[in-house]
Amino acid sequence: MENIIADRKVRAGSVKKLRIKKKKLYKVGQYVWAICRFLLIFGLGFVILYPLLQVISKVFMPTIQYQDLSVIWIPKSLTLDNIKNALEYLKFWPSLANTLILGLSCAAIQIIVCALTGYGFARFRFPLREPLFLLVILTIIVPTQIIFLPSFVQYRFFDFFGISRLLGMVTGKNYTEFAKNLIDTRWSFWIPSLFGVGLRSGIFIYLFRQCFRNIPKELEEAAKIDGCGSIKTFVRIMLPNAKSSILTVFLFSLVWHWNEYTLTRTFFPQNYQPLAVRLKLAVDGMVNDIATRTNLPFQMGVTYASVLLFILPVLMIYIFTQRWFVEGVESSGIKG
Repeated sequence: MENIIADRKVRAGSVKKLRIKKKKLYKVGQYVWAICRFLLIFGLGFVILYPLLQVISKVFMPTIQYQDLSVIWIPKSLTLDNIKNALEYLKFWPSLANTLILGLSCAAIQIIVCALTGYGFARFRFPLREPLFLLVILTIIVPTQIIFLPSFVQYRFFDFFGISRLLGMVTGKNYTEFAKNLIDTRWSFWIPSLFGVGLRSGIFIYLFRQCFRNIPKELEEAAKIDGCGSIKTFVRIMLPNAKSSILTVFLFSLVWHWNEYTLTRTFFPQNYQPLAVRLKLAVDGMVNDIATRTNLPFQMGVTYASVLLFILPVLMIYIFTQRWFVEGVESSGIKG
C-alpha cells in the first residue's frame, strides 16, 4: 500500500513538472511571437512611411545640401523656399479650389445616388435584380482607361436623349452642330455620378447594399406600420443607421477624385485643372524651362514640396476620420 501511495506521488510530481514546463514554453512562445509581430509591423510601417519621411526631410532642406554627402535625413538648416516655389509652379490655391469643388460635389452626388441604388438592391425584389447587380460588379472590374476615349467623344459632342440627332434629321445638318461640348466643364464628371456610373460608383453601390442588408428588417416593418413609405423609410431609418458607410464612401470618393489624373487631364485640358494635373504640368514645366532644365537640385526641391502639398490635405482628413473610416469598412464591406 505504501508503495502504491509513493508511486502516485511520484506520478503527480511528474505531471506537475510537465505542466510547469508547458506553461514556460507557452510563455516563451508568446514572447517570441510578440517580437516577430513587432518586427513585422515595424518593417511594414517603415516601408510604407519611408517615402513620406524622405519627402518631409527634403522639403525643408536647402537645395545646396542635396549634393552634400554628409546630409542624409536631418538638414543642417531649414528653408521654406521649396514650398514657395512649389506654390507658384502648382498654382496651388486655384488648383486646390478646383480639386475640392470637383471632389466634394462628386462625393455628395455619389453618396445620394449610390445609397438609393444600394437600398434598392438590398431591400426590394424586382425582375432581373441579380443580373443587374452583376453588371454593377462588372463596372468595378472594367478599368477607366478602357472607356475614357469613347467618353471623351461622348462629352465632346454630348447629345442629350438624342435631341441633337433629331434636330439634325429635321434640319438636314450634322448633329454635331447642335451637340453640346461638355469638355472643360465639370458636367463631364457630374453626369456619370448622377447616373450611378461615376468614378468607382460600383464599389459604393456594393458597400451600401451590404450595409443596408445588415440593418434588421424589423426597423423597416415598424416604419411601415407607422405610415412611412419607401422614401421616408430610407431617409429616416436607413440613412441614420448608415452614417459610417456614408463617411467611408465620402472619403473613398474624395480621395479617388483627388488622385485621378487620366480622366481629369482628358476632360480638363485647359480649365478647372485639379492638383493631380497641375503636379504633372509643374514637373514638365521645370524640365522644359531653360532656366531650370540643368538645375537638378531645384527640380528635386520643387517636386518634393509639390508632392507634400498634394498629399497633405488628404492625409489630414484621414487622420481625423480614420476611426469612423475603419468602422464603415468593417460594417459595410465585410459583414453580410
